[in-house]
Amino acid sequence: MSWSVDANGHVFPANGGAADEEYPHIVVDRSGVEWAVREVETPQPWARAARCLVLNSRECVRRIWRYPSHWRKLDADALLQLGIAD
Repeated sequence: MSWSVDANGHVFPANGGAADEEYPHIVVDRSGVEWAVREVETPQPWARAARCLVLNSRECVRRIWRYPSHWRKLDADALLQLGIAD
């Protein structure tokens, strides 16, 4: 399951594209936990790359350093698996 949420809380199917960069990409894992995913710049000296994905749920935040450019098209399982492997 994959959808995006705009700044006003309107939910719509995720479909990729430049406008999606404004909104978090939302996925739900097999346990029903909702994760918001954003690609962000990481200019900090400790960063492993210039950009990363940040996945956050109510209980956890993960940073993914190596990910495909088409990450928004991955299903929830594949996207969340990236966070485990990094």
